[in-house]
Amino acid sequence: MTARVTGALTGVLATVLLAGCGTPDPANQAASPSPAVPAAASPAATSEAATETPLTAGPDETGPDETGADETGAADQSGGRNAADVTFARQMIPHHLQALEMARLAETRAGDPWVREFAAKVATARDTDMRTFRDWLDMWGAEPLPRDHAMPGTQTRAEIEALAKLNGPQFDRKYVTLMIEHDNGAIKLARAEQAEGAFEGAKALAVATTTALGAEVKELKKYRALLD
Repeated sequence: MTARVTGALTGVLATVLLAGCGTPDPANQAASPSPAVPAAASPAATSEAATETPLTAGPDETGPDETGADETGAADQSGGRNAADVTFARQMIPHHLQALEMARLAETRAGDPWVREFAAKVATARDTDMRTFRDWLDMWGAEPLPRDHAMPGTQTRAEIEALAKLNGPQFDRKYVTLMIEHDNGAIKLARAEQAEGAFEGAKALAVATTTALGAEVKELKKYRALLD
């Protein structure tokens, strides 16, 4: 496995530990002992990640359609990748950027420390993965999809703006609900890569993503049950 993949797997697998965090405390306190994960990305770091990523597809997009897929999906022997691999990387950058955007909102609007801590871990893991996806797209001569491109699990601009107007418990409930949808959408994209991709690194990262985000969804559902 390449160095790029190793770095990405380190970031995405860290979130698997969320499943072992225990049951969140409904009394608006930190839910459980923090898992041994890297320190949360600073606002400057996550802002840099969003700034550095192109928000629109460039003129050299791969293939005739907006996903970057060609008609055959055949593997490119020069890099061991096929159209599904390119599509996966192009999709996951804007998908992760939206998770980062919601995480930044949680820094100042969440009422429960558990929500802020969870969002910080999400930001760290997604930033690591996006760096790997960017490296692959640079190698393949492709660009990410537009930032607000509709994909499984992504929210509309109106939904993100509505979230930004909430604070405290109202924000916590809405953030958790949106993140469950968001993670399930990313899992769907990762499973498509596992089934159709050819590039070893992308397929390995897709497996790790499915595992890590599945753990996130379980933890988020535990927390949301305490709010009902």
